[in-house]
Amino acid sequence: MLEDKILKSKEELGFIAKRVFLEAGDMDAYKPIRIKVDEGLKTFLEEIQMRDGIDKQFKIPGSSTLNNLLVVRLEEIRPEGDDYECDLLVQFFAEKEDFKNLMELEEDIKQQTKDLKTDLEKIEFLNTFLTENIAYDKEHRSRSALAAAITHKGTCVAFAQLFLILGEAIGLKVGCINSKIMKHRWNYVIVEDEIYYIDTAFNASNPISPKLFFQTSPIHLEKAPDQGIAVPHGQ
Repeated sequence: MLEDKILKSKEELGFIAKRVFLEAGDMDAYKPIRIKVDEGLKTFLEEIQMRDGIDKQFKIPGSSTLNNLLVVRLEEIRPEGDDYECDLLVQFFAEKEDFKNLMELEEDIKQQTKDLKTDLEKIEFLNTFLTENIAYDKEHRSRSALAAAITHKGTCVAFAQLFLILGEAIGLKVGCINSKIMKHRWNYVIVEDEIYYIDTAFNASNPISPKLFFQTSPIHLEKAPDQGIAVPHGQ
């Protein structure tokens, strides 16, 4: 029984979060759950409770969408013998139905890229796919990968998140870079010992070349001197 198992790792928490998601109804946007955790996982849950803008919290195998977008919020934690009992809220931040669209897109991209031999080919494929299928949302309404997969429009955050999710799904080492000064987010990809920087939001809105920001030199240095890694690859 779930209630009797003491969870000890982010991976175990990920399995539970995935199960909660799969058991939820199509119109659900969240679901509460009660679990038991050890001291280490208790500390982790308390830490993420204080963080803002969380992109990943645990490890969910087999779905980059869920691994990046499911969120667990700590409702209450209390001692239970030598361990702890937690009331958690697994949040989708959208209806489960919306997740299905992005999960289907993830599987479709896996199929389309299965014959590509190199990471650079995969990066180019994703850049072309996003710039040809997702338009930049000038009204700033489509702010997530979930929204972009449905509306085919997105802000820079939506583009970066979508590139991250689809890139991870096909085996790339992808992360996100953020600048508060520029109010912008983009991606980086590690290929062997080389780092490639890519801004698909800029590329989608650039009429001259969709590869303008796809390079090994850091981008936006003048406009974004505060830039830093927002989501490390493999987190």
